[in-house]
Amino acid sequence: MPIPLLLAFLLLGSPALAQPQQSLTLAGQARTGEDVRAVRFVFLCSANEGPNVTGALGLELYVAGHGSLRGAFDFDAFEGPDARAGRLTQLETTAAGTTTRLRAMVSGWIGVDADAPFAFGLSAARRRDETQLREVSRLLRPLTAGAAQLVWTLGNTRPGGPSIVARLDVSPADAERLRTLLAPCLAR
Repeated sequence: MPIPLLLAFLLLGSPALAQPQQSLTLAGQARTGEDVRAVRFVFLCSANEGPNVTGALGLELYVAGHGSLRGAFDFDAFEGPDARAGRLTQLETTAAGTTTRLRAMVSGWIGVDADAPFAFGLSAARRRDETQLREVSRLLRPLTAGAAQLVWTLGNTRPGGPSIVARLDVSPADAERLRTLLAPCLAR
């Protein structure tokens, strides 16, 4: 490998690593019983990069200061790739008078951001996972058409414990940004 190309490779990494994952973060609000707090919704769309790197369409919910909710909500049941919470997540988009729902199993992780969030994630691979990609696309597509709302409800594994109900109001400007970001990933 010529020295300038080798140097570029070392500084930037492989071509797949040199391209940042595309994402958009929008602020929302969540209620857990009487508690109301800020949350972040992160929308993701990454590209297939050759035969060995599969892109993904995804949505993440970051609940700030989750430690103060541990007495009311069982975050541990959702943590890690082997999460045991089950299909307790209901996602709902409403746009132009139409509501789209998706019941899903999600997993999560403790974030390292300053606001000590717990993150919940839902994703679909852009190849070899057509069913999940269609379902996630069906849920997110209405958010790209104009003013809309997304409601993410996480059921609690503790009997009688409150759910986390997170809401995001999508403005027409947000919808345009989401359309630009998500278009390559939304299944036809």
